[in-house]
Amino acid sequence: MSGPVLFWITDSDRVVTAPEGRLLEPGSILSRHLAKSLRAKEGDLFRFVDPESPAQIFQGRIVRLSPLAIALSPESVPVAGGEGKGRPFDLAVGILKGESFEDLIEPVTCLGVRRLVPLLADRSQARWSREQFERKRVRFESKIRESSQLSGRADRMRLDPPCSLSELLSGRDGAFVLFFDEDPSVPSLREILAGDREPASFLAVTGPEGGWSERERDLFRDFEKSKNGARASLGRRILPGRLAPLVAASLFSQELLPPPKTRTPE
Repeated sequence: MSGPVLFWITDSDRVVTAPEGRLLEPGSILSRHLAKSLRAKEGDLFRFVDPESPAQIFQGRIVRLSPLAIALSPESVPVAGGEGKGRPFDLAVGILKGESFEDLIEPVTCLGVRRLVPLLADRSQARWSREQFERKRVRFESKIRESSQLSGRADRMRLDPPCSLSELLSGRDGAFVLFFDEDPSVPSLREILAGDREPASFLAVTGPEGGWSERERDLFRDFEKSKNGARASLGRRILPGRLAPLVAASLFSQELLPPPKTRTPE
């Protein structure tokens, strides 16, 4: 049966204890999707997760159609969002014009970005106030939910309000910062990750369509002296502002995977 790999249990759904066991009584959005889009029948199985507790996945069996009720039982298989998913990485992106920033949400959610930050860079062509951002948040959060469900992601990508580069660096939560610049002479992401640094998390920062200003480059050079960050290159080509964050997130999603388990000789 086609449909999301993993359904999120949200505030509009209700989990109750009944004679049949633990039951999910879905709200209108989930009920409509299961009944009308997927033509669900009694006995059909789906997978569910509470994104606030992503380490536990539930198998859900439809036990009643009217009103719709789903019996939940825990799965024992580890999932994305639980142990062994690799080191987390955050992404700060210079706000892009038009719908380009919104178009980033689906792919970076699927690639596993933990936190997405709209960056008010000196040359950002679009500039959002916090009030403007909050008006957009409902639509953005809906895209995060849909993309997570379709890709099988159990945890919720955090979406921060807009901030400047200086605000971002002062509130980096201990993450190692990688500042992606057009200068091809600086090390590549792979070279940096192959070094002896093993921070708990990373923060990747990409600029706007117009590139970084000299003021922002100087700001990061000063920050780099603290050994908590480094300039990095995404290659010899100058990538558009809408493409650079996707390339960075894609590289992070591969490079930060945990190493494969080796079998112990019997």
